Amino acid sequence: MYWYGEWVPRRVDHDERRTGIARALWRVAEAKGLDRVSLREVAAEAGMSLGRLQHYFGTREDMMVFAVEFMNKRNVERVAERMLAMGGQDPLTRLRAIVMEMLPVDARAQAGSLINVSFLLEAARSEPLGEYARKRALALRGLLEGQIALAMRAGRLDPRLDPEAEAALLVGLADGLRAGFHLGALTAERTVELMEIHLARLNTPV
Repeated sequence: MYWYGEWVPRRVDHDERRTGIARALWRVAEAKGLDRVSLREVAAEAGMSLGRLQHYFGTREDMMVFAVEFMNKRNVERVAERMLAMGGQDPLTRLRAIVMEMLPVDARAQAGSLINVSFLLEAARSEPLGEYARKRALALRGLLEGQIALAMRAGRLDPRLDPEAEAALLVGLADGLRAGFHLGALTAERTVELMEIHLARLNTPV
């Protein structure tokens, strides 16, 4: 940057750098698989030296957690967009928007879903990743539980439901539908249809 006759080093946006690294990680994961993701591979994809990348992330686990958090933030944005597209702020609409984001409904979600499956396998073998994955799973179930409880109070779901149990069942169903899709046993459209059938069964009869 030029300032009053002198070249001043441009100020580095560290958040932007970290985001760029996270994007590079997902590109490597989509192309080669999450198990092939290494600090060196991601540094090359991000166009920086290994030493520079390690300035931001000292370990592979640190980098992985940040990248997953980055993806989760993008998912939250997509949920908000989906709710707007569905219209209204009805609790059942919010619940449906969250659940549909868990399914492989488009190419972006399909790639993210496959990476998420790989991440869970890695988390089962790594305590730092495992701890993060458990917290994330509990947070998701808590979010769904809250939306189910709100929908019940609004008269949009059967008041006899157990919010905690139904939240766990929704997560389990979504996990199973994603697995069926990745194995070629279900189409993306069918996963949505089956989830809609389940949600309809939770509705209070009119």
